[in-house]
Amino acid sequence: MKKILCAVIACAIGTSALCLGGCSSKKSDDAGYTVETTSPDLVEGDFGFFVLNQDEIMITEYRGTDKNVIVPNTCNGYKVAVIGASVFSQKDIETVVIPDSVTEIQEYAFSSCYSLKTIKVSVNLKLIGTNAFFNTPALEKIDFPAALEEIGVYAFCGSGLKSVTIPTNSALTSLTDYVFYQCRNLKEVTLPDTVTEIKETTFASCPNSIVIKAPSGSYAEQYAADNKFEFAVAE
Repeated sequence: MKKILCAVIACAIGTSALCLGGCSSKKSDDAGYTVETTSPDLVEGDFGFFVLNQDEIMITEYRGTDKNVIVPNTCNGYKVAVIGASVFSQKDIETVVIPDSVTEIQEYAFSSCYSLKTIKVSVNLKLIGTNAFFNTPALEKIDFPAALEEIGVYAFCGSGLKSVTIPTNSALTSLTDYVFYQCRNLKEVTLPDTVTEIKETTFASCPNSIVIKAPSGSYAEQYAADNKFEFAVAE
């Protein structure tokens, strides 16, 4: 009996020790969890990159001081496909040229770039992430490509855009909440009939009277009437 009791106690102690040493219920999304900063997989010039797959890389760092930035389209045989989160945030840059290899601009990528005046985006760009161009008061224009499928929440909040034109052959069908929130210079928005959803807050707190231009009978025309925007038929 004593031998059996001792065996049970030893097993219990061993199991407890094992749990203390190697078991944890803590998950990566628990409060207080942090991810340590890692070095880029590749570095070339002023840019650091993370390898996404065997063909593509993402820009994760910009270490330069140039006011006029040309984003590379390749590095070490990889195609530059993504501009990562916050890469250019708060940088003192004025112009940016993004190559056609890029399909995504992630969240906060150009946020608080106060001097950013012009940007040439990729014709293959599909995603502009949340807050990507937040607080860019000098940015007055951007040419949205037909390939664009999604613009994130607050993407152009506080930007200096004066007008917005979504091309007629655009893949974009929806404008989500607060995309152009507090765009103080925005006065004209041209939309195709393929845009079939615009949130009530998309143009919230824009102080100027905005004219929405779109085909007659389109969803945008009804949106303008429902939200008291001036409407004009797009030519």
